[in-house]
Amino acid sequence: MTEETLSFSLLGLTGYAYGLLIALGAACMLVFFARYCKAEGLKSGTAPLFAALSVPLGLICGRLLFCLLDFRFRSMFSLRGTLMFWGGGFSMAGALLGAALAAWLTARIQRIAPIRVLDVAAASVPFFIAWARMAEMGTELLGRSRPLTTAWLAGSFLAQSDGYDAYLRTYLLEAVTAGALGIGLAVRFRKKKTHKGSLLLCMLILGCTQVFWESLRFDSHMRYSFISMQQILFALMFAASLVIYAARCGKKEVITAVCVCIALVAAIVGLEFMIDRSSVNNLILYIPYALLLAVPVWLGLRYKKRSEQH
Repeated sequence: MTEETLSFSLLGLTGYAYGLLIALGAACMLVFFARYCKAEGLKSGTAPLFAALSVPLGLICGRLLFCLLDFRFRSMFSLRGTLMFWGGGFSMAGALLGAALAAWLTARIQRIAPIRVLDVAAASVPFFIAWARMAEMGTELLGRSRPLTTAWLAGSFLAQSDGYDAYLRTYLLEAVTAGALGIGLAVRFRKKKTHKGSLLLCMLILGCTQVFWESLRFDSHMRYSFISMQQILFALMFAASLVIYAARCGKKEVITAVCVCIALVAAIVGLEFMIDRSSVNNLILYIPYALLLAVPVWLGLRYKKRSEQH
């Protein structure tokens, strides 16, 4: 942890607000997972087993993916440096991969259909993400945007200042989005009485929104030039969901989904280049950016509805 991170002392030990909120997020996720398991009628040992697996696997996968994909760390890559996880450096996409792996292993051990546990985990994970993003408010560099040039935005509660420039609190927008997704999936469960389909729905919405939020981030976390590695991972997430939805409808829909993904990637790379290198106001560029990412969400939900009607 760096010096600017919020810290506190307890019984002679130094603690960090970042780690405390991460732990709170993990606890929140596990509480929702346990409640959903009970409501879905899963075996009684499912929730404790998932808890025992998800925390270490989330840490391991989150740390490992960061070490492999962050260009600054790769230049000094070592086993010792990788194991020193308390110094910071994790990938959110890696942590989610760890949670998914924990859900799959839990299902195999409990002899439950893996998709059932994955659906329940997907409905619980957004609450972890929300708290994990809020943890970044205690750091100086994580979760902030490029310096703002729009006066009304720079003076709003969404901005923070370091005395020289104003920056968008991107972490706050990510936390609100994840929290809203978690609440939305909870409401969906109350109506449908099942979490069936939550995994694909979460992958679609979370993937698209995180591609956008990762673009707003300018903290050099896992970035190569003007592209974030996290963006690529989350883009693969929503693309996989879209193609699976399309496959349930037919071959023509799969071709359409793949073409949409390819065109979208090309358009986003072009927009990212303009955001990074051109003098055009970023606010103007982010409007078509958001509209483009709404296309796979709309198409995926459309395919989802059609497949459920068959």
